[in-house]
Amino acid sequence: MKRNRLTGFAGALSLAFAACDSSTGAPTSPTGATPIASFAQIGASCAVDVGPTEYPLPAFHELEGWLEDAIDATGSSVSCGEVRSLDAKMEALAKALDRTPPNFDAACGLSGAIANEVAALAENDRLTLPTFPPPFPGGPTNVLTAARELNARWCAAARGELEGPRS
Repeated sequence: MKRNRLTGFAGALSLAFAACDSSTGAPTSPTGATPIASFAQIGASCAVDVGPTEYPLPAFHELEGWLEDAIDATGSSVSCGEVRSLDAKMEALAKALDRTPPNFDAACGLSGAIANEVAALAENDRLTLPTFPPPFPGGPTNVLTAARELNARWCAAARGELEGPRS
């Protein structure tokens, strides 16, 4: 399972900065003659990688890892645009949870959108759902069940029905 993406991310950033013309900051071709696709178009990578959060969000980060593992699993054919869409939703979800107090209303909506997108990709055979050991007895064993369970938890917290950790 891929869990250590920090090294790859740092390497991708190094390559991105190396490809920039030092005088303008604009990406250039290896010869420096013509611009290549911008960093925003090609991205540092096609991955779900939120990075560290101020507060511990163990369930969120586990979901992030499982999602990336599912995207990378044999049989998955998720496009880079779809991965970026999931990454953007995960980034927004992290921002909603990584504050005091957590914004559970936003987390409910965002995690629902993530669960729906994962379900659609799985139903269309674009996303493989590898099975993982449950994080606790009776817990979820794939990214879709984890996404749905966390969505239910964050929505319950938004309705004031659940107190507890923010993750």
